[in-house]
Amino acid sequence: MQTRPASKAQASSKPLRLGAIDDIAVLGAGTAFPPRSFSNEEALRAMVATLWTREPDVEQIAFVARGAEENLGVRDRAWAHVPGTPFAHGEELTTIDLAADAAARAIADAGLEPDALDLVLCTTSTPPRMTSTVSGALGARLGVRIPCMDVRTGCSGGLFALATAALHLHAGCERVLLVGTETFSKVIPPRSKAAAVALGDGAGALVLGKRRGASLRAIFLATDGALGHLISTDGALPPTDAEIARGGYLLGGDVEELAAELPGKYDQAIAGCLERAGMIARDVDLFVPHQTSVPLIHAVAGRAGIDKACTFINVPRHANVGSAGWLVALAEARSEGKISAGAQVLIASVGGGMSWAAAVLGF
Repeated sequence: MQTRPASKAQASSKPLRLGAIDDIAVLGAGTAFPPRSFSNEEALRAMVATLWTREPDVEQIAFVARGAEENLGVRDRAWAHVPGTPFAHGEELTTIDLAADAAARAIADAGLEPDALDLVLCTTSTPPRMTSTVSGALGARLGVRIPCMDVRTGCSGGLFALATAALHLHAGCERVLLVGTETFSKVIPPRSKAAAVALGDGAGALVLGKRRGASLRAIFLATDGALGHLISTDGALPPTDAEIARGGYLLGGDVEELAAELPGKYDQAIAGCLERAGMIARDVDLFVPHQTSVPLIHAVAGRAGIDKACTFINVPRHANVGSAGWLVALAEARSEGKISAGAQVLIASVGGGMSWAAAVLGF
C-alpha cells in the first residue's frame, strides 16, 4: 500500500507546549553504571582487535584518546560490554539491570518503599528484548504490580516521559518512577572509533510526586519522523542473518546531517519552553542538557544566553549515555548541592526519531 507524499503543511513539525503543572516535585534520584569504567585509551585498547586494520602503536592510541577529550570533552565511560567482542548473554549487565539499580537508589533517596509507587515509566534506545517492555521487567524486579509503560523517543525520551508523569500526577496519581537506561556498548559499530569514545552505558532515575510550591513550569515536545534516519539501527525485525552480517542492528546514520540539525532543534526547544514558562535566559538558575559533548553544550547554552557557570556538565566522566543523560546529570547536580529550593532548572535534549524537547522544573 502506497502512502501519499506529505504536504508542506504536514511536513512542518507541530510542537506541543504544556504547563504550568503545579506541585510536581522531584522526591528522589539515583544513578547506576556498569562496574568497569574505561578511560579513552583503555576503551581504544579494549577494542584494538576490531578498531584497527593493523596493530596500532601506543602513540596512535594516545592521539585518538586526546582527540576525544579535546573535541568532545570525554575522558571516561562505563561499559557493560566491550564493543566488537562476543556477547555473553546472562553474564553481562542489561538495560534492565542498570534501570533496577538506579530505581532502587532513587526510591531509597525519596525515603520510600517500592510499593509506594503508582506508575513506572521507562525510556531506552537499547532494550534487551525485541518484544515486551523494559518498564514491565523493571516493575517485576522492584516487586510491584502497578501500571508500567515504556516511552520511546530516543535520547529525548526522558522529557516525553516527564510530561507523561506530570499529567498523571496532575490527574490524581501520587508517585511516579521515571527511569532512563542504556547499554550503548552493545550497539556500537565495532570499527567506529568515534562511537567508541563518544558513548557510554548507564541509568538515571527520578521519583516524582507532589509538593506545594514545586512545578513543571513548562515543557516543549516536538518530533519529525522524516529525520529518523539520521541516527538509528536500520535493520528490519525480526533479525535475519543477512542483516546481522550487514551490521543492521548497530548504530548508524548520517553524522554530518545530524550535527547540522542538532543546534537548531535545541534552540527551538529551549526558546519555546522558556516562552511558555514566561521566562528569559537569565531566569534560569541551572541548565541541565542532554550530555553529548562539551562543545555542543557550550554552544547551545551560549546561543540561548545561559551563562557557562549555570550549566551542569558531566560528559567527561560518563560520555553520552543516551536517554539516561539528563536524568543522570540532574541526579548528580542535586546530590552535589547545585539545586536549591526554589531553583528554576532548564532541561533540554534532542534524540533519534527525531525528537527534541525542553522543560523547566521549579524546585
